[in-house]
Amino acid sequence: MLLAASCAGNPGGPIALHDQVSLLRLPEGGRLPQAIVDGSGSVHVIYVEGEPRAGDLRYVARAPGQTSWSEPRYVNSQRGTVVGMGPIDGGQIALGRDGRLHVVWFKLGRTEFLYTRSADSPAADGGVRFEPQFALTGGEGVEAGPSVAADASGNVYIVWHTGGPPDAERAVFMAASRDDGRTFSLPEAISPAAEGACDCCGLQALVGASGPSEGELYVSYRGAGDNIRRSQRLLTSSDGGRTFEDRELDPWEINACPISTTSIADGPHGATAAWETEGQVYFQNLHAPDPPASPAGDMVARRKNPALAVNDRGETLLVWGDGPGWQSGGALHWQLFGGGSTADDRGTGPDIPHGSLAAVVAEPDGRFLVIY
Repeated sequence: MLLAASCAGNPGGPIALHDQVSLLRLPEGGRLPQAIVDGSGSVHVIYVEGEPRAGDLRYVARAPGQTSWSEPRYVNSQRGTVVGMGPIDGGQIALGRDGRLHVVWFKLGRTEFLYTRSADSPAADGGVRFEPQFALTGGEGVEAGPSVAADASGNVYIVWHTGGPPDAERAVFMAASRDDGRTFSLPEAISPAAEGACDCCGLQALVGASGPSEGELYVSYRGAGDNIRRSQRLLTSSDGGRTFEDRELDPWEINACPISTTSIADGPHGATAAWETEGQVYFQNLHAPDPPASPAGDMVARRKNPALAVNDRGETLLVWGDGPGWQSGGALHWQLFGGGSTADDRGTGPDIPHGSLAAVVAEPDGRFLVIY
């Protein structure tokens, strides 16, 4: 209870949960955070505030050595155009060439996506400024938010799934930009027709920047083959999104949509993905032969909405929420893996706000920052 009270607004800065793990609350009313770290060590965060069906995306940053967030800025140039009802909604952020930020989300109606990027010139006070948003067609039957990935060569990829019903006739689609997000190609299906796509499950894309993942484009998504095979799957492209290979990460047969999310993080040994299967959360290095790993301890509730980060030493922090129902944020849980850690290097935090989830980043000193 004392931890939860002290975290409200974090007036004194991050709360230490472990010698390698700190916790920082979003500005008042914030939910559904997505976070990245740039080459200077600055943490960039977008989050939803306001009405669940017609909210706004806000942006804050924390420079190295700072304890609190910068003044929040609007990401969307047209107010009330962000859907943020639950964990499969909200925005996604990526870091591209020359440190440019790319952001994508969708609005009520769920037939088109909205995109913006950080402007070349800063705002009047020197902070990040975002260009006017513009729309990309997503198609009929979109139920979960899109994801965005970018690289240092100016490529930007927006991915989502659409089609059906049934889910077995859905597919993952992609629109690509080769000019830092100025223009995008027409959407194309990139997943196998036989695997489908789970309509109410989130997906996430990443371009690897180091180790065996360097230059590889990944998309983690949940399939829906025959409307029953809800396996977690991975699309991988080694040629800039022109062709993809698809493989199964973890099987799960269920004749229902579990409304789950997934996460991918880069690391020195390649990219690592996290997902949920049957109420348990798992993660796996995508280039290692090891089977998926899961947190220790008895499950007292559904473990869901996993997020992870990997530091330069190859240590992984996995965070998730324990709670019933798709909109329940649940109690925050975390566990550290690798680097001599044990099953005792884990803990809990305050309740995640209703309809939200947690995010986590690895900072340059190897410590982890959990944002909720």
